[in-house]
Amino acid sequence: MSATTSHKPTLIGRYEKVIGVLVKYGFADVAMHPPFNRFVPKWKRLIPKHDGMPVTEFTRYERMRMVCEELGTTFIKFAQIASNRPDVLPEELVEELQKFQDHALPVPVEDIRATLEQELGDKLTKAFESIDYQPIASASMAQVHRARLVGGQEVVLKVQRPGIGDTVELDIQILKSLARFVEDRFDKFDAYQPVELVKMFEASIHKELDFTLEAGNVRRFEEQFRGNPDIYVPTVYTELCTEKVLCMEYIQGIKCTDLKALERIGMTGPELALKGINLYFEQVFDHGFFHADPHPGNIFVLPDQRVCFIDYGMMGTVMEPDREMLADLLLAVHDQDTEGLKASLLQFSWDEEKIDQKSLEYDIGEFFQNYTNIGLADIDSNEVMAALNSLFFDYKIRVPSNLLLLLKALVIIEGVGLMLDPKYNIIENIHPYVSRLLRRKYSPAKLTKRMARTLGELSKLATSFPEDMEEVIEKIKRGKLHIEFEHRGLEPLDSALDVASKRISFGLVLGALILGSSLLVIADVPPHYKNIPMVGVIGFVVAGLFGLRWMASIWRQGKF
Repeated sequence: MSATTSHKPTLIGRYEKVIGVLVKYGFADVAMHPPFNRFVPKWKRLIPKHDGMPVTEFTRYERMRMVCEELGTTFIKFAQIASNRPDVLPEELVEELQKFQDHALPVPVEDIRATLEQELGDKLTKAFESIDYQPIASASMAQVHRARLVGGQEVVLKVQRPGIGDTVELDIQILKSLARFVEDRFDKFDAYQPVELVKMFEASIHKELDFTLEAGNVRRFEEQFRGNPDIYVPTVYTELCTEKVLCMEYIQGIKCTDLKALERIGMTGPELALKGINLYFEQVFDHGFFHADPHPGNIFVLPDQRVCFIDYGMMGTVMEPDREMLADLLLAVHDQDTEGLKASLLQFSWDEEKIDQKSLEYDIGEFFQNYTNIGLADIDSNEVMAALNSLFFDYKIRVPSNLLLLLKALVIIEGVGLMLDPKYNIIENIHPYVSRLLRRKYSPAKLTKRMARTLGELSKLATSFPEDMEEVIEKIKRGKLHIEFEHRGLEPLDSALDVASKRISFGLVLGALILGSSLLVIADVPPHYKNIPMVGVIGFVVAGLFGLRWMASIWRQGKF
């Protein structure tokens, strides 16, 4: 079906699809609650088997992955982004979510052609000599085609899947409803921050849906490495880029893990590991703008031995203060400094007061004890990162998402380095960059700048202090000085008291209604029907209805 004749998805239709998949994988308990229960036909409330096996044979985390896989693009992307939050998700779930492979069936040729005509208009015939409509890659968000510009330049066209934006918007609404439901009904999931995860995902996927942002990423990346002889950045053709189409230079290079092909251009695996990963460290610690998905398929080597990164859709940014925090953490790991690592982890935390610092210190000591008798070259940094992630999760240390994205990217790039050189050790090789960043942090120029800023703030305070004190004294004299108190953490108590007071009031009214009706029946107050006082009966009926309504309200909240 072509893009012009396809049916636009509806929210109700998408809800029914989500519910069907939830029930299929044994999450009927979720589908039976608002907002899903309005859309669940009775015949769908039976839980079928999966691949001939009862769903109870799979773990809950495996079934969560299966649900995301079957629901497609939005849920797969959400799972991939959620897997970057090991500080709020359990390790078993993160491992399942990291199994996703972003691939999809190709889009029909007529749909791709229709999208290109709609986005590029006359440029499609004027700028392109030919387009190969057989994709060289097909992912859930877009697919990639080779093409040739007028003049012979080989390019690739990244074309967004037709209608994906509409489906994504509907799925975001469903994810928000689901996240709110989970957060409201299941207190044990509060630590996972489902609503915050959805908000983070919404911002991320909106960026991925706009290919002009990816074109901007390429240009920024090229500017920061301009003049560097070890790296090559593909040319992006801005005039042929739109929100749904990206046009950039086709890279005819060697996949970074093809050791035989590397030998033919005179390069060994260890040489490439050192050059490529040093370029990555430069991205992170010198520029603060880095490729966030550096897997082997996104790194090529040109015949002149220059390294070329492709696919700039997922980039990370880390500001200098955060780079310094990360440097402190990595240096503490390298030096096995318990106090230093504890201080670094607490720097990451947004709510330091809730952390049991003594227990954290013991766990860090145990963390280092595991590596005391192991040589630096034998330490597996994957295990180190996993152990750090466990500390983040166990102590509810909520790390900024950009830093977690960076930690994950460092693990990926280390895996690439080990493919090229089994003896490569990222902790040892990262140390010079970390030390250089910290030397820059405490350099005389930086310290002078900080001192000048501090003196400026003190000067401003000293200048305004007499005037501020005069104003305070004047308010005291006139009796107009007010002190405001802020109560924190009392919202749950306030809400509970409000509910309790309403229920008590309702109970008193209900009891009075029952008692009054009883007196009317005993007093035999007319009118009568078959010798029964009707006013009293009506009172009992109203009291019964109110009582049922009261019990239903308590039942819905699940609190007795």
